[in-house]
Amino acid sequence: MASTPAGIARLLATPDRIALFLDYDGTLVPFQEDPSRALPGPGLLPLLDRLAVPGRFEVAIVSGRSAEDLRRLLPGRCHLLALHGALYVDPDGRALDRVDLDACRAAVREVAEACARLVASIPGTRMEDKGAALALHTRGCERRDERRAVRRFLDASRGAVPGGLLSILRGSRVIELKPARADKGSAVLWLAKRFGRDWFPVYLGDDRSDEDAFRALQDRGTTIRVGPARRTSHARHRLADPRAVRELLELMASTAGPVG
Repeated sequence: MASTPAGIARLLATPDRIALFLDYDGTLVPFQEDPSRALPGPGLLPLLDRLAVPGRFEVAIVSGRSAEDLRRLLPGRCHLLALHGALYVDPDGRALDRVDLDACRAAVREVAEACARLVASIPGTRMEDKGAALALHTRGCERRDERRAVRRFLDASRGAVPGGLLSILRGSRVIELKPARADKGSAVLWLAKRFGRDWFPVYLGDDRSDEDAFRALQDRGTTIRVGPARRTSHARHRLADPRAVRELLELMASTAGPVG
């Protein structure tokens, strides 16, 4: 297992064509109590553009965020797999629903108001309505308040889950009602197939939802868990934090060049 940017960069020097799949929060940028404040740091957007070299790298952002949010944050040449892979947006802005998002939006609307009302009085909580998904962020909560907020969110969401359209996903101090048929593992395999067999997949992520992608790519490509070593993971390698991810991407960009 490699755990330094230089060590992983050496492992990635051999493939001619790399499909680079990147989570956003906790991987490309540090977590923030308010997700709207998790902005790309200085130089990140130019770095991603430097990596998006035709014939050498394909860069895809794989996130639970909405497509609108990702477009606002990353207005570059990246592929986007939003809402945990439920929605794909290509670098030219063409969008494709990978699941029935209209039905998911209708189901979310039925519970969004009740969820917001139940947790409104709990300090430090933030509700995020993504249209086809609904998230409760608790990074700003005391632990006791967090447990109370999660219980109320689950109570309000319970009726939306049995139909099979939506499911509950727990992440790093976030709990979400999301499209049930969407997960990062199937989304990454789907996009990797579109890229073709010549592309070597590399996935970086930090959260529980990224483990689906780590498992999906166990027999191919390279997977990298971002975060403390104490966490167990299906990823083959580890980087400490977004700063180390940035260092790895800089090393990869320094070797970027079109394949002849």
